[in-house]
Amino acid sequence: MATPSERWTIGSLLQTASDYLREKGSESPRLDAELLLAESLGLERIELYTQHDRPLTQPEVKDFRRLVARRATHEPVAYILGRAHFRRLVLEVDSSVLIPRPETEELVEVALASLRKRPLWTARAKATEAVAEGGEVTPLIAEVGTGSGAIAFSLAQEADVRVLATDTSAEALQVAMRNSESLGLADQVELAEADLLLGVPDGSLHLVVSNPPYVSSGDLKGLAPDVHLFEPVAALDAGPDGLAVIRRLLPEAARALRPGGTLLLEVGDKQAAAVQELATEAGFVRVAVHEDLSGKERIVEAVLPGAWSLPLEGLGQEDTAALVVALKEGAIVGLPTDTVYGVAAAWDSAAGVRTLFEAKGRPAEQPVAVLFASVDQIEETLPELEPSAAQVLRALLPGPYTFVVATEVSMVPQVGTGDSLGVRVPAHPRLRGLIAQLSIPLAATSANRTGEKDVARLSEVDPAVLAHCAAAFDGVAGSPDEAAGMASTVVDLRPLAEGKAPVVLREGKVPGAEVLALIAGLND
Repeated sequence: MATPSERWTIGSLLQTASDYLREKGSESPRLDAELLLAESLGLERIELYTQHDRPLTQPEVKDFRRLVARRATHEPVAYILGRAHFRRLVLEVDSSVLIPRPETEELVEVALASLRKRPLWTARAKATEAVAEGGEVTPLIAEVGTGSGAIAFSLAQEADVRVLATDTSAEALQVAMRNSESLGLADQVELAEADLLLGVPDGSLHLVVSNPPYVSSGDLKGLAPDVHLFEPVAALDAGPDGLAVIRRLLPEAARALRPGGTLLLEVGDKQAAAVQELATEAGFVRVAVHEDLSGKERIVEAVLPGAWSLPLEGLGQEDTAALVVALKEGAIVGLPTDTVYGVAAAWDSAAGVRTLFEAKGRPAEQPVAVLFASVDQIEETLPELEPSAAQVLRALLPGPYTFVVATEVSMVPQVGTGDSLGVRVPAHPRLRGLIAQLSIPLAATSANRTGEKDVARLSEVDPAVLAHCAAAFDGVAGSPDEAAGMASTVVDLRPLAEGKAPVVLREGKVPGAEVLALIAGLND
């Protein structure tokens, strides 16, 4: 970088350094120059412009030149500064750790969304999970290949959870340890030198997150010089096809995760399909791909069969609040009704209802009914309910019936038909209590796959169906004095408004003729 005869100012030095770094191949020469000059002068970047004409001393120019010379060799700015920004964090970084990237911020975003839809069920976990020596509950979340700790510390800070963070590099873990101390997260993030999930007990984790090495050995030298010349090869090189680490991690995660546990992986461009296949081979049954902001298939989400079990009554305040959030985010749950064991979503959650249909393989033209805690809740939700229909509901509910009523209330697709809705108040006191506790009506259907036999208890549900559930509630279907495992009787009450007899649409637990006789007798 040539020295002009005139005295340097902040503005002139910035311009000259930007031009020089552009010639040296920097893809962000102006930004690089600004960051390095702000660092050299101890200023904020905005101050470079508010002090644009400030003259610089020779020592100040010399210090800046030294930093620019390092950048001219393609050394990353983050390594020169010794720090990188990641979401809400400022992290120490050096050449023993990868510089955290925007794509990995998106991995954290997917992980946070997963934790909202599939909570840790903290109160339940504390009472039942194995505890570490000394009585401390072990983390339910693990990050594999933590490096600087960007993912683990973000999850700990933003979701207020405990995380186990592993890495094979002692040098990387030293960086993570210093970040842990500076961020005040040492109590929430446990750092361990380990290969993948070595030492983690079988079935103990709820969520595993990883940004593993995924660059093929042959592609390393084709990476930008900033990367292949300076960043740690061990954190990049993943063998001939770029899948060596992922191929080992998938079965390890399947071993360490509990039923319904989730694995989230950042993968390379065009690797998602191969990783999906490997995940299925490892035993994961629900495998999805998330695109990054540039439209590339970047994150693979894989879920094991099964679901975490919760009690149908006595759900604590903390877990109740978590369940409400999960349902609003689009989660579904398994639960016993008065007729069959079912799966349910918040009735006004389009995402949740889509998941119901996905879990069952249910045809789109078969809308689902809605479970309510009481007839009062039905009338509050459907204020224009026709009086003759309301009379039937008052007389026969709770009970093993689904009554189709007319409504003008706006509903999400596949809940009702647009101008009608199937409503139920189950004869299952504990289930009604749960719905009342949530204050959310539940769109529900049987937990069997479409076309297969109805099931009465949680133990009979296909674990692949349960993999779609945030949790599954304990219990056997059926009211206390009735046998379970038979669907509700469906009756269309809309003809009553025209003085006609209701129509039985499906025979179920109560014979259709018996239901019609009960309705006819209401006006006798």
